[in-house]
Amino acid sequence: MYIELLINSFQNTTQSKYPEISTEDFISSLKARIEKSKYDLQDQTIIERILNEDGDSFSESFLEQLDSLVPDGDEKNIFLTGEEGKSKIIDLFIRSVEHSIDYFYNDVISKQFSGK
Repeated sequence: MYIELLINSFQNTTQSKYPEISTEDFISSLKARIEKSKYDLQDQTIIERILNEDGDSFSESFLEQLDSLVPDGDEKNIFLTGEEGKSKIIDLFIRSVEHSIDYFYNDVISKQFSGK
């Protein structure tokens, strides 16, 4: 289920601003990369919780990073449709997921030690 949530989050976040990367080929590459990451059950649960409870914040953060990665002008379409761009965008998305997981863990740990 977490894979579908991640794919939906990616598509919903990118479809209006970057429709070039919502292709079936791109999405299948993203899905393969997510599966390759082999998140354990605890991480999967955290991903589901993040996307269900704070999906907008996750999407906004990813989109801000994506905006800074994508070049302007004529290079934009080449980047978005090329293999190098696809790889960089997928890497960025996976890093965003992992950053969110780390943030969640740190938040839980800090609450344990602060007594909240």
